[in-house]
Amino acid sequence: MLEAIETLRPRLAADTRFHLRHETYNLDAETDIAQWLSAGRIDLFAFNDHMDSTVASLAKPQKRNRMVERTGLSNEAFDSLVERVVSRGDDVPASVARLAKAARDASVRMLSHDDESPAMRKAFRAQGVGIAEFPVNEETAREAAEAGDFIVFGAPNVVRGGSHTGWTKAADMIAKGYCSILASDYYYPAQLLAAFRLAGDGVLPLAEAWNLISAAPARAAGLADRGVLAEGRRADVILVDDQLPLRPRIVAVIAAGRLVHLTGASRLIHSSVKPRKAVAAA
Repeated sequence: MLEAIETLRPRLAADTRFHLRHETYNLDAETDIAQWLSAGRIDLFAFNDHMDSTVASLAKPQKRNRMVERTGLSNEAFDSLVERVVSRGDDVPASVARLAKAARDASVRMLSHDDESPAMRKAFRAQGVGIAEFPVNEETAREAAEAGDFIVFGAPNVVRGGSHTGWTKAADMIAKGYCSILASDYYYPAQLLAAFRLAGDGVLPLAEAWNLISAAPARAAGLADRGVLAEGRRADVILVDDQLPLRPRIVAVIAAGRLVHLTGASRLIHSSVKPRKAVAAA
């Protein structure tokens, strides 16, 4: 996938970058990831640990069957795989430390996913991980905010009015100053919708809500040439039709000054300004 996107990148309309979400128990991938980081192939690097939830799901037939089906393994082979991975848990902290150093050496920004406690957030911060992605409780989000970390919650959480897993409500965290970035979280229209939802609900003015999906993410990722409309920055612009309340619609997208997406081209043709009549020279 890396090779395919790198080959296609000159032809892509968007500035496509790689956010690698690394499962920390995937120890066999460490060497490859370290090489990718040093080669500049990774633009954002996250530490994820879903091992506990995987083990817990073994006792839930529906979730267990879904995981087994995804792997293509037999039930016995899947159980053996989980047992083998879990048995290497003592090696995980050292692997995380090595990869964090590799990312720091490559100047790649890092995230920690699902921080469960202030202590966990502090431990990742000590290794240069400055972005807290989906802290699972307010106490952890508060600690991250007080330390000046970037804090990510999901835009779909805002759109639907809460977490689908029963965890932290993103709008509440935003109102308290404990969220600085809204991620699409796999539902890509959600960021645009969330900004207008926050404004419509009176949580934030639209300009401040927009920072959560534009300026702040750019700063967090170290992309100093974008995120705001200002002289000397990339001309990354979207035109939005917001005539219908809470139903914003993207009309056009301009990436680095180049029009890459347009709906309703007639908008560029029709104008309320009367055309001037041509006058022939005498």
